[in-house]
Amino acid sequence: MVSVASRWRLAVAAVAMAATAACAEPQLQPWAGKGTPPLVRADLAGRTIDLKDFRGRVVLVNFWATWCDPCREEMPSFERLRAKLRGKPFEILAVNYGESSAKVSEFVRKEGLTLPVLLDPDKDAAGDWSAKGLPITFLVDARGQVRYWVFGERDWSGADSVRDVEKLIAEVPGAGH
Repeated sequence: MVSVASRWRLAVAAVAMAATAACAEPQLQPWAGKGTPPLVRADLAGRTIDLKDFRGRVVLVNFWATWCDPCREEMPSFERLRAKLRGKPFEILAVNYGESSAKVSEFVRKEGLTLPVLLDPDKDAAGDWSAKGLPITFLVDARGQVRYWVFGERDWSGADSVRDVEKLIAEVPGAGH
């Protein structure tokens, strides 16, 4: 017969395992889509930014919105990742999902963000990239091919994320590896 204390310990262990699984970061998944979707959008200064112009660099493309709590939580980790990889062939493009330039500019200013922010007010780019939920992030290699994607919030400055990005950077000719 199992004692009450044993049942209690088993219950606590089950709850701890469930909590750990619930808090685990979503893992990068290999991209199974056909080719890399186009991404040509205006940034907050009105300049047209084309993903094709970033060939030779690894690019993290993130779809987000100011009303999305996980998106807002994730933003500082993009800034930290960008700082860790400064000087390497790497860039982040944060594509805002459906909001006005004024709203996005205010958020970026208030949060002190410095990464490039592109606007997708009509959500066409999100549709092209099959971004059906937020946040969703794609890693594009230096040849311009989407290699990985992940749905959900991640700490992009954490060791696993940095390692994943650095693996792609190591493939860039002359990246100093």
